This record gives sequence, structure tokens and C-alpha cells, in this order.
Amino acid sequence: MQIVHAGLGVPAQRGAAGLRCYTPARPAPRSRASRAARPGRSRWTIARPLPLIGLLLGAVVGGVALAGGLTRKGSPPPPVDPVAAAPVTAPPPPPAPALFSQPLPLHIDKVPEGLASISSQACTACHGGTHGAWEQSAHANAWNDADFQAAMARVGNATACRACHLPLTNQHAKLAAANHNNQIDRPELLPNPSWDPTLMREGVSCAACHVRDGLVIGPRAAPGAPHPVAASAELHSSELCATCHQLSWPEAKSAFYDTFGEWGRSAYAKSGVQCQDCHMPPKPTGSIGGRFAAEPDHSFAVPLEHGLSLYLSMPAAELQRGAPFAVSVRVLNSGAGHMIPTGSPYKVLVVHLELVGADGKVIDPGSSVRVGRTVTDAPPWDTVTDNRLAPGAELSLAHSFVVPQKLAAQTASLRVRVDRELVGGASGPKTVLTRAWPLPLL
Repeated sequence: MQIVHAGLGVPAQRGAAGLRCYTPARPAPRSRASRAARPGRSRWTIARPLPLIGLLLGAVVGGVALAGGLTRKGSPPPPVDPVAAAPVTAPPPPPAPALFSQPLPLHIDKVPEGLASISSQACTACHGGTHGAWEQSAHANAWNDADFQAAMARVGNATACRACHLPLTNQHAKLAAANHNNQIDRPELLPNPSWDPTLMREGVSCAACHVRDGLVIGPRAAPGAPHPVAASAELHSSELCATCHQLSWPEAKSAFYDTFGEWGRSAYAKSGVQCQDCHMPPKPTGSIGGRFAAEPDHSFAVPLEHGLSLYLSMPAAELQRGAPFAVSVRVLNSGAGHMIPTGSPYKVLVVHLELVGADGKVIDPGSSVRVGRTVTDAPPWDTVTDNRLAPGAELSLAHSFVVPQKLAAQTASLRVRVDRELVGGASGPKTVLTRAWPLPLL
């Protein structure tokens, strides 16, 4: 059985490939009377010569033949593919300006479109997780910190200190116009009409690193953001941190702050490890504004144990009362790309090796060592002594414990305790690392 569209299909001749197909033919004209004489007749008629399957196969085969170029003389040319539309690309993001091309403090007078202000409070709605981490950081508390305020009271109004702890001009109630007799620790301060106490409280704020020229500066492009964003590779580099973490006074023989220099001389710098790799590792934040599962951690803090390792040596696993028991501990900078401690010369670590009883009370205070540096009392504050630990360096601490025989037998502990002190600071020592080994007293 063969199905033929009435007046539209006629068998075609065998083509060059030996395939039989159906090609279109003009319908024969029919009179109006002929059409009226056959009311309701379908335009599809059944012809007997070929079965239905034959027509279907013929249509498929015919399509293949036509696709292969079998066209009847006079047939219209195959349709030409339409010209593909040129891809529409987004305009390139604006170039990012240099972040710290001018000395601190910086003057920012243009609020990026879409932001309520340059206060960090304007960022928290979309970047709440990042803002929360920053709010607990030393950056956010750079001005409010009690130890910093005590240091300022001790050294006077040195503008270099204030410039980093308050890096924007409108954070300063007064600005330095000159120095008395060119003495850097005796500036002439004049009232600042653009002072904003709200910004002052925020210390090293979001805007200090992320707002320039009416743009929000980010580590990557952010198409579709509610404010203009410029991507800056500078945010990924240690050079960014050098702005405040590297400081030398005029005519000084050594740097006052040398964290960037210490890193630059280390194997970490030579292998391309940046400050941000350790101090801003990716962490989930849950921020609405985050387009990624994790964002750089803005708490900046790294636990001391990530950089400092303690290795204990002792002659036995038990201590015999009345007999000497020699113990030593190696203190190794195993993971920091700078000195331990680094930064301020008034920051000191004190390592204690002590014997503690089962009740938590110290049986023998053992020995201790201070790790840090000292500087002169006046400008240019040159380094006088320095026993800090460079990357890969170590020091040793030893003590021979003798426990009186009258002390009750018990399981005591050998403890290594590391305290942090700030010379002249408002707060006392703070324990930042502890390691303990159980030691039975026999």
C-alpha cells in the first residue's frame, strides 16, 4: 500500500546513488466543479502499488539522497545557513587604581555608587560573614586597642603610628601640618574639618583596602554587583601588606617594623608563598555577596602553634623523687614566613619550662627565656638586641628538676607554656600556647 499526497507526490527516477525517492511536483489544476462534486473527500488518497512501509522508507531514503546532493534540474538551491550573530560580551571592568600609591593617611571623598557610605557598616548587609570576621580582628580594633593607646601615651603623637592605625584622613581629629624642628615625634597638629568619629572607631576599615576613586576594589571581577567593582591583583600580593608592616625611621640602621623584609628574605618568598596564603585562607562565610563557597578570611589571625613547634627531651618516662631529672625543649619556627615574634619591638614571647602537680599548682617553676628584641629609647629606635626566631631557626631551653622525696607520689606534668607580653602595654601576660606531658613521680 502506498500513501501519496494527492497531486503533490510522484515517483522520482532512480538517482545517481541508485536510490528511489519522492520529489515534489506541482499539483494539477482542478476545476471548482470537480472540487464541489466530491464534498468531504480527504486530500489523502490510498494507492495500491506500494505498501505503507514502502512510502515511509522512500521518504527517509529520499531525504538522504537530497542531503547528498541529488536534486532535480531546476530545483531551488538548498537554504544557506544564516550568518551567526556576533557574541555579545560584557564591557570590560574598570581598571583598578593602585591602592597605596600615596603616603598614609589616604583621602577618600567619593562614595561608590550603591554604597550608603564608606563606613564598614555599609558592607555588612551583603558581606556579613566577612564583616563579622574583620570586626574581631586587630585591624578593626587598631585604634581602640588598649595596648596601642598605652603605647601612644608613652611615645607621644608620632604620626607614623597613627597613619597606619587610622589610614584614612577623615579618621583623624587632627592632621599633621609639620614637625617641630623637623623632629618626627613632635608633629604640629591642626584640626581636621572632615573628621568622622564613626570612621575613626573602625581603625583599618574595609574602605582602607577596598575603596578608591569611587570604585570598590576586589580580588576578582564581580559583574552584576550593586556597586562598581574593579579587580586588583595587588590584593593578592605581600606588597599590599608592606604598606603598614614595614617601617624604617629616617637615619635608622635597622627597620622598626620589618615583617615584609623578613618574609622577603625567607624561603617562603622565594617559593611564591604570599602573606595572604597564611593569614587570609579561604573560609566559608555565608555572605549574600559571596559568589564562591569560600572567601578570604578577614580575621587575619593565625594561631601561634601554626608557626611554632615545641620538641621535648627527657631521660625517662618517670621521675624518681630526690634524683635530678634533666629536661630540655627545642623551640622551632617551623611554619612562619617571618620572625617569631614579628612586628612591634615591644612584643615579646616568654617560654616557660615547668613542673606542675596533679592539683594544677606549680611544683618547680623551672626555667624560662624571653624571645624578642630591644630598641633604643629615642628616635630612630635602632635595634639593640634580637634573639627572635627567623624562619627555620630554633633555640633551646633546659632545666634539671629535683623533686623532694617528701612530696607525695602522684602523676605530675612537664609543661611548656608560651606567654605573650607587650612591654609598657595596658594588659598583662597572656598565655598563647601550652604543651604538657604526664610524668609519674615515683
